Amino acid sequence: MVTGPDHILRLIAFSLGGLAALAATFEFRDAVVPEQMPVSVSDPADDPLRATLRRCRTLAMEEVETDTVCREAWAENRRRFFAPGGSRSGREEE
Repeated sequence: MVTGPDHILRLIAFSLGGLAALAATFEFRDAVVPEQMPVSVSDPADDPLRATLRRCRTLAMEEVETDTVCREAWAENRRRFFAPGGSRSGREEE
């Protein structure tokens, strides 16, 4: 194995680069904070459909199959979501 000055300098350069990458990893590991999503965009009191959907999420599967109010609420929610050009909340833009 040749241990000339070029080889030693190259080894030192790679070692310093590795240490710099390791230091950057430790420094930025805790600096990145995931962005928090808002809990609710609109107040459920403003939209009775949201309140109904929230209630329907708590029902058991057997109750959901027979609950026509929940089935209608989900159908209305799908209609609002897939409406072309409309907002997701179903309200008109002001």
